[in-house]
This record gives sequence, C-alpha cells and structure tokens, in this order.
Amino acid sequence: MILMRGRSKTRRALVIAAVIAAVCGCAKTEAQNSATTNSPIYEGKAAAGKAQFEASGSCISCHRVGAAGAFYGPNLTTVGSRISPAGFRIILNTPPEKVRPENRLYEIALRNGKTVRGKLLNQDPYSVQLLDTDGNLVAYQRTNIRSGKLVDPPQMPSYKDKLTGNQIADLVAYLTSLQTPE
Repeated sequence: MILMRGRSKTRRALVIAAVIAAVCGCAKTEAQNSATTNSPIYEGKAAAGKAQFEASGSCISCHRVGAAGAFYGPNLTTVGSRISPAGFRIILNTPPEKVRPENRLYEIALRNGKTVRGKLLNQDPYSVQLLDTDGNLVAYQRTNIRSGKLVDPPQMPSYKDKLTGNQIADLVAYLTSLQTPE
C-alpha cells in the first residue's frame, strides 16, 4: 500500500476497482473502449441512463428511486452518495452473490392459503408488519399466519453481456447523479 500513500480516497478506490476489474476480466483495454465509443473514455449521459433505468423490465422493476419503482431490491434514491462510478461498473458486471439482510424479503403463508411477501418492518407476539411489494404497510395477526420465513429477492442479473459499454456508462452516470440532497 506504500504505492498509494498520499492519494485521495477516491483515487485509491478507483485504483482498487481497476485492479479488481482486471483480475475478474471486467476491464477493457483502451483499444476495446475506442472500438465501442467515439473517444477512448466514454463518460456516459445521465439522461440516457435514466431512460435505461426506467425501461420496462429493467432496473426499476426491482429498485426504487424517489417515489417510482418497486420494493424488491435496495432503494437507490441516494446511491450515488455511497458508491463510486468504478463500484457501479463492478456491480453491474458482477452483481454481489449475497443479499444484504436489510434487503431480504419476508414470506408469510396465511391460514387461508394466501402467500404474501414484503420487507419485514416489525414483529411482536401478536402481529407481523410488512412493507409489501406494492409499497403498502400491512399487518397480519399471528393467529392468521401459518408460517413465515426470510427469503432472498430475485438475484440481480449481470448486465455484462446484456448492455453495451456505452449503455453501462450511461447507467453509471445516472446512478452517480443520485446524491443525498444538501
């Protein structure tokens, strides 16, 4: 780590991300970047990335930004404040295999045969409260519940072979723009 002494945290994160990308085969050479874009480094356009994010069957079918989207995956309203552009590229090309505990869903089998899923908000000796997949706060009395268990939401797919380099750059530009309001 002596090589990185004196560099900013952002620069260190980019260096580490580049090394990880090279090791996992996610990195492109400058020639590959030039072949897929008009310039050696395509910055991406946030407006095009937003359109990609909101396209039918795309990110918004699992994730949420502001008041739009679903509740299956993490809320991405301020994700640009927490993850670097290099980090987004890694996640989009090689999504994490494990789901963070706060993003897991809770599945309840009711005595009437119905099954419901949602994010577990609270449970007590008398009831279980969920934020269902439509964003509604719902409570079920324990006397009406046959069983309940934590389940993983659908796994985020890799976009490595589904999106072009420019589309990923656009998506990264949009996600990076999602910052905490000041």
